[in-house]
Amino acid sequence: MAIKEEHLALSSGIGLAGFVVQNYWDYGSEAIDCFKEEILGSILRPNKTTAIHHVLSFFQDISEELDMMWKNGDDMERVYDHIIRTLKEVNLLPDIPEPDFGNCNNKGHWDCDCNKIIHQWIDYVSENNVEIDRLIVHAAFQFIFQDRNFLHNFHLDLAELIENEMEYLKKEYPEFITQKGRIRRQRFPEWLKKAVFYRDKGTYMNCRCDLTNLIRNQNTIHIDHMVPLDLYGSNDASNFQLLCEPCNTSKGARSTGTSLITTPSINVDLSTV
Repeated sequence: MAIKEEHLALSSGIGLAGFVVQNYWDYGSEAIDCFKEEILGSILRPNKTTAIHHVLSFFQDISEELDMMWKNGDDMERVYDHIIRTLKEVNLLPDIPEPDFGNCNNKGHWDCDCNKIIHQWIDYVSENNVEIDRLIVHAAFQFIFQDRNFLHNFHLDLAELIENEMEYLKKEYPEFITQKGRIRRQRFPEWLKKAVFYRDKGTYMNCRCDLTNLIRNQNTIHIDHMVPLDLYGSNDASNFQLLCEPCNTSKGARSTGTSLITTPSINVDLSTV
C-alpha cells in the first residue's frame, strides 16, 4: 500500500504548526483540558485522529481569525486576500463574484459594493469553517509529526494526564487497561507502520541502522513507543518511532529516548555561509 497523495494546505499548516510549537508550553495545558475527553478516547489504540490533532484544533479557528481582523479594523481588501489564500489552500473555492477593487474609490471598502461581496465570502467561510479548520489541522499535523523532540515532550505531558486519569480510564475503557493500571499494548496497523517508516526514512537515527532492507535484509524493523506504556505512555499514533531490533531491546520499558537527527532535503555547510 503506497502513501496516498493529496492536496495539502501547506502554508496555513506550517503557520499553525509553528504557532503551536511556540505557544504550547504556555497554553498546552488549556488545550489538553479543553479536549481532554477526546484525547483520552484517541490514545487507547492507534487512530488517525491523534491527540496532536485535538491540540492543533484548540489553536485553529478561521472564523475567529476573520472576526479579529474585523474588530481590528483591517482593510477589507486584506480580509478578502486572506480568505482567498486560505480557500485556495484547502481547495474549497466557491462560485462567488469577486469584488472590483480597481474601480472602487472607497478607502478600506467599508461602505461599498465590494464590502457586500466580501461579506458573501465571509459567510461562506463561516458556513464551512469546520471543514476548513479540519484541513488546516491535517496539514499542520504533517509538520508536527516530523518533530520527534516536540512529540516526545508532548507525550511526557500526556503521560501525566494518563496517570492522573487512570481511574476514569479503568471505568470507561476497562478493556484497554492492564491490571497494573497502564494502557494495554495494541497491534500496529499497516498505515501506522508505513507512516513511521516514511517519516524516519527507513533509518533509526541513533545508530544509523538502515531498515529499508534494500541492500542488507537482516535488520528487523521495530515500532517503538517513544514514551513507553510502562511510564503511562499511550498508543497514540504520534507516540511511535522506528527502531532496529538491538536498539529496541536495549532501550527498555523505562527509557523515553529519541533522536533529534533527521535528513534535510538540502545539506548546507554552515562554515561556508
